[in-house]
Amino acid sequence: MPHGGTLVLYKLPQSGDNEEKRSKDSGPVHQPVQSVVESKDKGTSSVIFPVTVGSESGPVVQPYVRKLGNWIESYLEYTKESESPTSYHTWAGMMAISSVVKRKLAIDQGLYVLYPNLYVGLVGPPARTAKSTSMWLSRLITTKVPGIKYGSDATSREQLIRELAEAKLDGCCALSIHAGEFSSVVDTSGMLMIKTLTDLYDCNYVDAKEGWRYSTKTKGKDKLTNPYLTVFFGTTPTYLAEAVPDNIIGNGFTSRVIWVYEELERRINPIPPPLDPVLSEALTSDLRHISTLAGWFKWTPAGIAEYERFYHDLYKNPPTDYRIEGYHWRKKIHILKVGMILSVAKDDEMILDAKHILEAEKMLKDIEPMMARTFSAVGKYDMAPDIERIGSQVRRAGKMSIAEVFRENYHVGAEDQLRQVLSSLSTMGAITIERGKDGKEWAYATTTKLPWG
Repeated sequence: MPHGGTLVLYKLPQSGDNEEKRSKDSGPVHQPVQSVVESKDKGTSSVIFPVTVGSESGPVVQPYVRKLGNWIESYLEYTKESESPTSYHTWAGMMAISSVVKRKLAIDQGLYVLYPNLYVGLVGPPARTAKSTSMWLSRLITTKVPGIKYGSDATSREQLIRELAEAKLDGCCALSIHAGEFSSVVDTSGMLMIKTLTDLYDCNYVDAKEGWRYSTKTKGKDKLTNPYLTVFFGTTPTYLAEAVPDNIIGNGFTSRVIWVYEELERRINPIPPPLDPVLSEALTSDLRHISTLAGWFKWTPAGIAEYERFYHDLYKNPPTDYRIEGYHWRKKIHILKVGMILSVAKDDEMILDAKHILEAEKMLKDIEPMMARTFSAVGKYDMAPDIERIGSQVRRAGKMSIAEVFRENYHVGAEDQLRQVLSSLSTMGAITIERGKDGKEWAYATTTKLPWG
């Protein structure tokens, strides 16, 4: 990604000459946002921004004191009664912060500038893992933060560009897409939408003065100034197989998305208790404060050393699955975006230390074993998803009779096709097939690691 883009700053942190020069070269530096305090008459008394109070010596700015020690951990506590997997809620919390900080935070990597915008896809079977619930709980909090604008639930490429242009505020075109179904984002415009989302991920522009222009079919040209887009959606492997061509898997758009795949709920909770209103208020108050932070992230020496270690390790351990190869090489970008969010989730220092890199690395590693399952139905071999599904069935059961395998997967095809699947699993060492004393054939799970996690 080429160096470029404007960091829309409300107030720069204390900085050296280099940062001062960058702020001038990149574009306008805005004045600090005015202090705001919610009225107790409206039912709340949270301090949103630093407040100026009187004193004998003149105005004194009272800094905001966070109510929570770690916003992400507190958000997980807030959503603990939900049946949705913990990983879904973890990344929903990350998306909340990514959406509200906009383009006011960044890290200068010398040849390019990175902003903390994320694209996250929650993947799983329809209904069971409650993808939409995870997204809705996050949006309950973010909609209470001033200035956050959401795109339409179902949109076209032209409409997305127009909504981004209309979302311009304080010199930045910032928009968040929350789509319970990925199909509502891409079905209308198809690959044109995929390409546009790929371009916008980098938050770059062509000319600082003229902005970024997109031509549309009926409206001429829409001008985007300092775009900042976050995308949060749910989908299923089956839909991705139908909507996304297999030749772009691992490249472009898919490598820019953090895919969070789950197959099961974390708990069964028929009648969950109400959300904690006190914790909800604290999350909202702190997120409003986080949304006001502005400036350049600083590296600590330990942070640089840890990132260099991580960076070199990427080249020592390339993935064997081509479907996540593009994501693997883009992890050097993902880890910095995630690290920035983790940093501001805890405090206002805006630094990247070793602990932030290590925590970001762990978060990504936790979801990677299952990530390839996102694209289980995508590929040139039609039976690949059946191999993965049946292999997982045997792995969970420990052993299954061949008759049982046939009964549970008759929809795959005739017996010879199922035999072909079992033969493939046996060849790769995922199962062994033996005849028992009862004369029946059995499939036994092995300890061999399955390629798909």
